[in-house]
Amino acid sequence: MAATVSRLLRKKYKSGEPSVMFAAIRTWEEYLSCYHMNHVADILTERLNLLYRPFFLYADHQPWQEESADALSRMIRARESQVELWYPMKKRLFEVVVTVSSLMPVISYYLCKLEEWGLVFQQCKVCGNYFAAKSRHYEVCSDKCRHVQAIEAKRAFDERARARGDKLEQLDETAYNYWYSRLRKLKKGKNADSEKATAIKAAFDAFRKEAVTRKGAVKRGEMKLAEFSGWLAMMNDEVDRLMEMETHHKPDVTL
Repeated sequence: MAATVSRLLRKKYKSGEPSVMFAAIRTWEEYLSCYHMNHVADILTERLNLLYRPFFLYADHQPWQEESADALSRMIRARESQVELWYPMKKRLFEVVVTVSSLMPVISYYLCKLEEWGLVFQQCKVCGNYFAAKSRHYEVCSDKCRHVQAIEAKRAFDERARARGDKLEQLDETAYNYWYSRLRKLKKGKNADSEKATAIKAAFDAFRKEAVTRKGAVKRGEMKLAEFSGWLAMMNDEVDRLMEMETHHKPDVTL
């Protein structure tokens, strides 16, 4: 029986989680101290209830930010209400909180300290761990997670920029082909018209020069993609109008 318990607790201790390691050690100590007692099961259950109560209270891994220190203090029993504070070398460089039977007094103590310090619990947007933050504006728990967040933000930005760039080039290429196909009809085929082709070629050159300027404005954020798309649609209508004009009329395009 003792060997089975020992293997289980040894496995828990090797998890590396401080609270689990503490619980494993205390469980083994309580198990050994009660081993030869009468009514050992009842005694051990009562003692371990104090030890394991925090694990049941926070079994869903919910943060303590919604639970005040006052609310928690009403849940703590008399045997769980004391902790010992220890300041190594008589210097207040750091603080050690000592508890024996349960983690509840430590939780209660530091909830009070967090309220005193004005800190709140936040869940890290990167790793998902909870951490104490100065305000709700803090979203990441460490420099490591902040670096990961920055890389992800840049990747997302680059993807959006690439998508905008792809759409921009697609719109521009479509408009170019629209003009070029009509100009090509005037240069070759049954309806070839060299005079109109020369005039529309000049309008086409002016259109392309203006299109390059406006594309640059979109890339710099000085013009919205929708505005550029609307302008291209107007230019497509313009080349259709020029195609329908009589040859002796000089095409006039407004860019």
